[in-house]
Amino acid sequence: MKIRAATKTDLGNVFRLEQGAFGEHGYPDFFIRQAMDLWPGTLLVAESEGGLVGYALGGMGEAREQGWILSLAVDERQRGLGIGKALLQRLCRDLTDAGCTELRLTVHPDNPARGLYQSLGFVEESREPDYFGPGEPRQRLLRRG
Repeated sequence: MKIRAATKTDLGNVFRLEQGAFGEHGYPDFFIRQAMDLWPGTLLVAESEGGLVGYALGGMGEAREQGWILSLAVDERQRGLGIGKALLQRLCRDLTDAGCTELRLTVHPDNPARGLYQSLGFVEESREPDYFGPGEPRQRLLRRG
């Protein structure tokens, strides 16, 4: 498996992974495209012989030291193989190298990926019961350093 910065030709497959993982709660294709322009190098893809198997999208907040993990998705047939962890580790490193001393993300309290985030040093910063609207709770996780 190879992790690299995404290119324009990857966008269709990234969007397919986004929709497969998040359905109606996923980012629209135009956002993913614009994110690539806003935060160059923070849209990463994991590639194997069969094509793209995962991606991670990050960005920077208003304050330069604030980085965000905006999305992380792995093809459901490839989950449990360490692809998500590898993508997240690389994205965290890249954001930290860019000057981000605080990394944040939001996650549904029932999402099994929460354990991955915690294993990489993210801790709960806050909870919001209706983050995306009624009945859509999220935890905001933070990693410093």
